[in-house]
Amino acid sequence: MSYLSLMIVDPSVAHPEIDSYNKIVTQSPVRCSYHLPAMVDSKSMKKELTRSCGIIIFGSAASVNNENEWQNPLREIIDNAITKDMPLLGICYGHQLLAHHFGGKVDYLWNKQQKKGIRSVHFKSNNLIKTDTTFDLIHAHQEGAINCPKDFKISAESKEVKIEGIAHKTKAIWGFQTHIEASWSFAKRQNISNVDYKKVDENGTRIIREFFNYL
Repeated sequence: MSYLSLMIVDPSVAHPEIDSYNKIVTQSPVRCSYHLPAMVDSKSMKKELTRSCGIIIFGSAASVNNENEWQNPLREIIDNAITKDMPLLGICYGHQLLAHHFGGKVDYLWNKQQKKGIRSVHFKSNNLIKTDTTFDLIHAHQEGAINCPKDFKISAESKEVKIEGIAHKTKAIWGFQTHIEASWSFAKRQNISNVDYKKVDENGTRIIREFFNYL
């Protein structure tokens, strides 16, 4: 391994997901770095990139269609990571950002209504999840990818969302609409009970552990 840091980008505009970051830190095989571009700045991402072996982009209340100024450096980070063949994982907003960045389209799914809770997602066998399987996972969003980028394939779907996941055809790049990183504090804000959270937590964790294998 040439690089030693997993870069975790939290694009939150109101509530930093520190608990979700800490959850990943306890599981990661390498050290992690935390970056908050929307609420602080993007300089730390640029500095850390040369020491990074992979990138995870969290969710956000922001929209990839808003073209906020802080999103431009994040797109540059994605381009640089691709040049370095660095594994990328996008979650919720991060998933939408990857879809948008690579030429897909992101739009409202339910007439600007946000839906949140737990839903069943069917995963198709790909280079990350090796067998077809179904996981119950946490979700909280109003937008989603409505078409798949050219160099990707749809890797997961549900009754509610056609494009639950995308996987690059040749590179280690994946996006998931559901919150596979969700901490208990995040789940609680989505009105999910502790009992239900414990039932689905391991499902998201399993997917993230598969990503760790590419670091």
